[in-house]
Formats: sequence, structure tokens, C-alpha cells
Amino acid sequence: MFPLQKLPLHIVKLIVDYVVGSSRLVFDGVEENSQAYKKLLWPLQWVCRNFWVVASSRYYSHIRMDMTNSPIVGPRNTPIFIGSAMHKMVKSVDIELDEWSIYSGKALERLAPVLIGDRLVPLTHTITFLFVSGKPDPNVEAYPVSANIKIDIFVDMIKQMAPMVSEIRVRPKYFDRPPGITTHFGSLISQLYSITGRMDYATVGEATVPVELTLERFNNLTHVKFSLARGTRNWDQFARLTQQNASTLQSIDIEYQAIDVCDLVKDSAGRFLTYPHLLKLRMIESLGNYRRRLSVPSDVVMFPSLEKLFARLQYPFDDDALFRGNAATLKSLDLLLDGQTVSMLSRRNVFTVDSHPKLQQVNLVYLDGALPELFPTVVKYMQFALSIGPKAPVRDFGGFFASAGPVRDYGGFLGNSGLVPALPLLNDNPYIQVLSLPNVPLTFWDVIDLVKSLPLLTDLYAYPMGFGPLPSGVAKSKLPEYVRSKYAPMGERFRCWYLKLHIITDLPLAVKCVLLLALVCPNFDYAAIEPSNRVEFMELMKKAISSKEFKPYRPRLRRLLFRGPQNC
Repeated sequence: MFPLQKLPLHIVKLIVDYVVGSSRLVFDGVEENSQAYKKLLWPLQWVCRNFWVVASSRYYSHIRMDMTNSPIVGPRNTPIFIGSAMHKMVKSVDIELDEWSIYSGKALERLAPVLIGDRLVPLTHTITFLFVSGKPDPNVEAYPVSANIKIDIFVDMIKQMAPMVSEIRVRPKYFDRPPGITTHFGSLISQLYSITGRMDYATVGEATVPVELTLERFNNLTHVKFSLARGTRNWDQFARLTQQNASTLQSIDIEYQAIDVCDLVKDSAGRFLTYPHLLKLRMIESLGNYRRRLSVPSDVVMFPSLEKLFARLQYPFDDDALFRGNAATLKSLDLLLDGQTVSMLSRRNVFTVDSHPKLQQVNLVYLDGALPELFPTVVKYMQFALSIGPKAPVRDFGGFFASAGPVRDYGGFLGNSGLVPALPLLNDNPYIQVLSLPNVPLTFWDVIDLVKSLPLLTDLYAYPMGFGPLPSGVAKSKLPEYVRSKYAPMGERFRCWYLKLHIITDLPLAVKCVLLLALVCPNFDYAAIEPSNRVEFMELMKKAISSKEFKPYRPRLRRLLFRGPQNC
């Protein structure tokens, strides 16, 4: 027997990653998950030195510093103090503290032992600040006039503690603040963000107090990310901050109840701005407001370098302004459709066969209620969708079907009989490698047809609806023999089926569909499934492989057990 102590380090890493990865547990802020995660890793540390090195690096990769009372340092909520050797394993840190304690100087007192005690985190790349209170410390008699000096010292201490940090996140919970304190908070976060040049700001809970941003301090940012709670009252400041950094921004990521794109693309004088280096634009609007669309002069090119566009809001222009000048760079498109947008894209021929050579991924989502107006049949939609980046290898049709109602309401439109007329549009498509149909019920025979008709298909996102009518004269017990003799080999590139299960999905039938597909697709050995069904699915698969029905094919089917079923 090969001793564990002699296993190469890269093999040990695979073992530890498999143990952790199969559980899908991470330090995600949920105490139950964190405890379960640590229970998995703790025994592995004592196998041998190599296991100790690898398991410890995972165990201490994310620590939490509770500075509300004292600096408790450890993996999440574990109240242990770890030596400097362990701190060199830390990759990300959560710091929980009272905002007021920075202005009063108490945070500096609590942070000092971390620095003096050689508990630096030299390899940490991400720090998340969770400000749990904005109320004044009752032990402080008056608001300290030296607050800005304390802020400067605090930021310098963070730089000293984590000299390699490249991302800082701020997660404030808003409480009632006395007058003037919001100004100091704006000064604090501007200095924190100046360390990295990246702004990641998300409100926690309901935003009731506006933050007064010190705009002149926010210069030369390369990334801005705002996730603003409903009720945030100073959208205009976040918009001006974005405008102010238009010349340097590479990424804009905004989630808010009402995003007014006009505030992002026009300055106070009404002139249109250009974001020359912007690579990623992501906008999600929670309320779905309808507003006047902007007309942009034809010679204005606002996003000439855009690579990723994710726009889950009403298209803000009445022309092709969002797509001008970036046909040669656009790689990923996720777009919310309505009648005017569809008409504009078609009228202006924004997408043609060779117009976007780098476009890899396309997902089109339609506005609720727009279905009859846009596409009376699924065939019409499929024709339009395939015309948008026709050479894109990753196609997601889930956004179109997502709002059409539950399965029982699909009827002939989205059920098997309604989808069949559209499937031939995909036949022999020489580009599609990843196909997502997460809300469309597919029988096993539908899946067979898809895999067979798409020569480059590697990944399929869909949920199985059993078999439907069986071929004439074929008994259920003879399905493996029939399927193998009729279809094998096929789909030589196909490797993974991500099963999106529905409440009416029959798990045993889904398992059988997976096993039969493995008999005809030589490289298919990876079934992914949602975590809540993983254990039951695995047991059913083991039982099915051991059954008499699949006995002749056990060596081939056991590959599925080795790889999964993994989680989606």
C-alpha cells in the first residue's frame, strides 16, 4: 500500500480540493456552513505534513476580525489567535467594526495589537469592511475634531497590515447619524478606495441616511461597483462620481431601483461623455422603470472598447448608441428586450453575420408582457435570437422563456410539441458549444436530437422531463441496448449536462436519462445537479448502475460516479 506521507503535493491538493469542492461549503457568512467547512478540513490537517500544509492553507484562507469589542482573529467566527505563519496563508479578510470607533480612535487601539503582534496578512488580496453601527459611542462626550487625522492613521494601518491588498469592499448598515458624520464616512471610504483604485460599495438592508461622498477624493478609479438598497437618496452623487472617472474606468457595475443612464453619459452641461477604456458595463434595475429614451448624435461613440455588456433595464437609447464603435471588441451580451429595442436592432442592422467577430456569449431576456408583441411563436424568437451574434458559441435561451409562467401553463408553446418546430433551426449549427435551455422541458429524445445536431456542443443546461412515448416495440428494460445500437457513437465533444430540476421532475427517470446519454456520448462523464438534490441523485445513480439493466455497461458508467454528480 502506498503511504499517504509519500503522496506528491499536487495529488494532496487534488484530494483536499475534492473533499471541500464536493461539499460546496465555503466561508460565506453563514455560521452553519463555516462550521461544517472547518469540520471537513480539520481532520485532514493531521494526516501528514503535506496534508497539513494544504488543508491549513484552505482553512485559513479567509479570516474574520471582529473589532466591535476586541480583535478576534481567526477563520470566520472562531475565536483563536493564529501565528504569523498562518497569517501568510490568508487571502481575504472580513473586518467588522463600529464606524464611530474610527473617529474616536478606539479602532486604532484595537488594531494596534494586530500590527505589534506580527499578525500581518502580507498576501491578502481582498478586505471587506462591514460597518455595523453609525451611532456615536456613548462614552465619547463630544464629537472629536481630530476625526480626519484618525481616519488617516486607520487607513495607514490597513496598508501596513495588508500591503498587497488589491480589492476593498465596503458594506455599511445605515443607522441614524448626527449631523456631519456622513461627511466623515464619505472621507473614510474615499481614502480606503484610494488604496486600490477600485470602488466596491453595497448597502446592507434599507438605506435611510444618505452618504455625503467627498467627490474630489475619488479620482482615477478603474472599477466602480454600486449595489444600492432601495431608499438610497443620493443616486446623483454616485452618478457624478462615475462621470468624474470616465477617462480611467475599466468596469462599471450598478444595481439600483432606478438607474438613470442619462446621469452616467451626460455631464452637467449636457455634453455626452466617452468612456475610452471601459471593458465591462453591468446595469441591473430592480423596479423596471420606463422613461424617455435618449437620442445620441451619430458621431458620438461612448463605449469604444466595451467587451462585456449586461443590461437588465429598459434600453436607454432610441438608437444604437450602446453598440457604436465596439463591434470589434464585444465578447459577451446580456440584453433586456422590448418591442422598440428589437425594432431598432433590426432596422439598423446592428448584428450581422460577420459584424462581431469576438462575440462569444449571448443571452436575450424579454420584458414581461412583451411576448405577443415580439414573437408570436417560439420559431420567430429562435430566428431572431440566432441572428444576434450568429457565430457565438455560448447561447442562452433561458431568458426568453423565464417569464412565460410555470410548466403547467406552457401548453403547446413551450412544451415538447411547441419546441420541436424550433429545434431544426439549430441543426448542424457549426458554432454552438454551450447551450442553455433552463426553463424548457426536454424529453430524453429531445436531448439526443440536440446533441446529435450540434457537432461542437460540449455543455447543455436543461431539465429532463423523462422519456415521453417510447419507440414502437421497445420495452423499458431494453432501452440501454436500443439506445446504444441506434445512436452510438455521437456527440464526441459533449461532456457535461447541467440538470436544472423542476418540482415535477422524476429523479429516477432523470438518472436513467443521464446513464443512457453516457452510453452513446463517449466523453460525457459529468452530470451537474443542484445541491439540494445531490445526495439523493448520487444514491439513485449508484443503484441504477448496479441494476441488471445496466450491468453490461458498468465500467463505462462508473466514470459518472467518479466525476459527480457535481453541483451546478
